[in-house]
Amino acid sequence: MMPTLFTIPFINRDVPGFGLMMMMGFLGAIWWAVRRAQKSGADPDVLLNCGFIALIAGVIGCRFMYVFANWEQFASRGSAGQIVWAIVNVSGGGLEFYGGFILASLCVIFYLWRAGHSLRWYFDIIAPSAALGLALGRIGCFLNGCCYGGVCDAPWAVQFPHGSSAQIVQWQAYRAGADIPKQLIVVGPTGVPGQIPREDLGAGDERIEAAARKEADLGAEIAKLDAEIKNAEGDAAKTAALRARRVKVDRKLAAASRRFGLIRYQMRKYDMTAAQIRDLAAQYRSLALHPTQLYSSIAALMIALILNAWYWRRTRDGQVICLLFIIQPITRWTLEIIRDDVPAATLGLFTRSQVLAVGLTVIGVAGMFILRRLPARSPAARIWEPPEDDPKTAAATAKS
Repeated sequence: MMPTLFTIPFINRDVPGFGLMMMMGFLGAIWWAVRRAQKSGADPDVLLNCGFIALIAGVIGCRFMYVFANWEQFASRGSAGQIVWAIVNVSGGGLEFYGGFILASLCVIFYLWRAGHSLRWYFDIIAPSAALGLALGRIGCFLNGCCYGGVCDAPWAVQFPHGSSAQIVQWQAYRAGADIPKQLIVVGPTGVPGQIPREDLGAGDERIEAAARKEADLGAEIAKLDAEIKNAEGDAAKTAALRARRVKVDRKLAAASRRFGLIRYQMRKYDMTAAQIRDLAAQYRSLALHPTQLYSSIAALMIALILNAWYWRRTRDGQVICLLFIIQPITRWTLEIIRDDVPAATLGLFTRSQVLAVGLTVIGVAGMFILRRLPARSPAARIWEPPEDDPKTAAATAKS
């Protein structure tokens, strides 16, 4: 698990593993689809447009479905602004694949239909790339520690570090072997015990010390302003200006006190250094789990290769996308059985994703039968020809 792969020097900007793999999945999928389009005579620009539409719609759809399924954890964030920020902040994960897949598919269908392009042909080109994007995206899930599996004793089982979603959930559920010492437990204003966030544990000593220094400096500035306000009694204009400045500094102080605030609180309470707390936390990991993220990644990569091979052997436009609708949901339905982060059953014994998976498989099978009644080659499928250069432009280029 590597929520942060590295920090960009000089600007101290963390690069999240989840976000980087999502971007690599998107770029890799677009590149592969464009190559397939070029080899088969389709318009590469159409694939680029589809890619960017799918990126925007996919993220929105994935996030919407995740928030809908886990609304309780967002509703308890506090004010309306904090709830909105928690919803739009996807840097730490929290995306549901089928939500993005469905919304992205609808948006791409609308674009292709309005532009007069073949739905069947271009979706066949896109299908292998969609599976490739999923394969790389699931590696991001593994680095982020989400979408984890159930407890197992397999030789390839994995343990996620302290502060990961799996470890926190197991500790909250009082699972045997998931206990942690008091030095790693913090109690919030509501009295509910929690854990030191992994962002605090992952911060280096320099960043924690810098946060402490900034809080101390702002506290000293507040004390200085209070003294100036007291000395300015009788001067209404000066007092008002100092009080306005104090409000601004007080807001900065509140923000500074929250930065790595929980680990700094534990350091003071138990007279420990940040390194000692990190060393202690490293001893308390999650129970051994199925690496379902890697299972999903391997399955998606195999599906991508199968679909790509089938694309060049298909006998009818539309067969490849229908095959994706059939086999990918089967793997997802199976993996849901051993995943440990899924919500309670939605309909009887099935989770929400399993219900959607069954529906998509039915659509794929029905699509295969419908294709038999349609022409083998989509009537809207047109071989793309690069536009000829404007003679005036070509002449001007030649002269220059």
